[in-house]
Amino acid sequence: MKTLITYLLLSLTGIMLLGDAPHRDIVILVPSTPDSVSFDQSKLLIISASKESAPQLVVSAQWEKRKSFNLAEEGVREKFAADFYRLVPPQATIELLSYSFKYFKGYLDPDTLKFGYTDTLSIRGLWQKKEFAELAKTVQKQSDASEVVIYLRGWMDSTYAATYDDPNNDARTLYKLHVSLLPGANAIYFSSPGQREHAVSFVTTTALESKATVDRGYLFHNSALEQSCTTCHEGLPSADSGQTMNADCNVCHKELKHSTFLHAPVEMDECKSCHSWSKERHAVVVEKGVPTACYDCHSEKQQQVESSSSLHPVASECLTCHSQHGTQRDHLLKADVYDICTSCHEDQKMNHPVGRHPLRYAKLKNGEEISCVTCHNPHGSNFEKLKRFPGGRMDICTQCH
Repeated sequence: MKTLITYLLLSLTGIMLLGDAPHRDIVILVPSTPDSVSFDQSKLLIISASKESAPQLVVSAQWEKRKSFNLAEEGVREKFAADFYRLVPPQATIELLSYSFKYFKGYLDPDTLKFGYTDTLSIRGLWQKKEFAELAKTVQKQSDASEVVIYLRGWMDSTYAATYDDPNNDARTLYKLHVSLLPGANAIYFSSPGQREHAVSFVTTTALESKATVDRGYLFHNSALEQSCTTCHEGLPSADSGQTMNADCNVCHKELKHSTFLHAPVEMDECKSCHSWSKERHAVVVEKGVPTACYDCHSEKQQQVESSSSLHPVASECLTCHSQHGTQRDHLLKADVYDICTSCHEDQKMNHPVGRHPLRYAKLKNGEEISCVTCHNPHGSNFEKLKRFPGGRMDICTQCH
């Protein structure tokens, strides 16, 4: 472990001498190089903190909420302020408030309030802003508006107790954290309690597109770090010089099983269903690659993708839309259907295919929420524009109307 910490500190500073420890109160050790893109929905971080100045670690991670308020329903306008209040989780601050009203011809461009990390508001603080009073008043009085969509984003604070002593410095402690990420830009902050203005930041952007593990900029299993750790820790892939793939991945990756929806191999601890150890690359790899590894179990999707006359360019890039481990959404989706689709089809974000047609928040006859996949099949179709039904535009309309 000592060798690991020394290596981390050397890679972090480039000039730190053997056995030296960082002098700053809080230092991010892993990832040891600047990270701008993340291809997973969580990030493993190791933090070094001073026991005296940072006896506990406060981690501020991003959160978001969306809600549609149907102003035509009885009592919605009157209860708007109270229902809005409940959108903000405990221990959370507000970075961004965006809202858009829907009138007969569709949604208006959203109005947005945004704040920096040290300027974020609690829900009580937002109540004192005149901008929120104006929003509540608009909801109450504008009879022409049929709906208002609220989008909230901010930071949620979690306080962690010390995890490990730093073997290089008795005055410091180490924290190992898995931080959940949102699609898009994430700013994560680390501070001691009550010292928000002195927080250390880590910024990453969660990308929807996939990238082979061995091609990523920071790779623990393809570095000297793992070799250093095996001197103290058992169960790592290279512990037996890569002869087998019997590593206990849960030693470090148990947080992957905290998702609401899990990929079956993850749930059954069958990591080697997809992963294997490459002695040549000294790394954990998916030897068959995507989509071949996916098609081994999901042959019906392969048939659909390869036999469709109307092709979706990313249909065979399964990890663009789906997580290979687990997510908080059904079908292992990395984000809501609307967010996934509009990340490429930005021109369809509002009022598609006609001026007042909803893309979300409206219920179908079967009780499901309308979305892009109500009319389009993302894996492929034998009808133009990936449509689920033959005929022209009206033929799709008559499926519901």
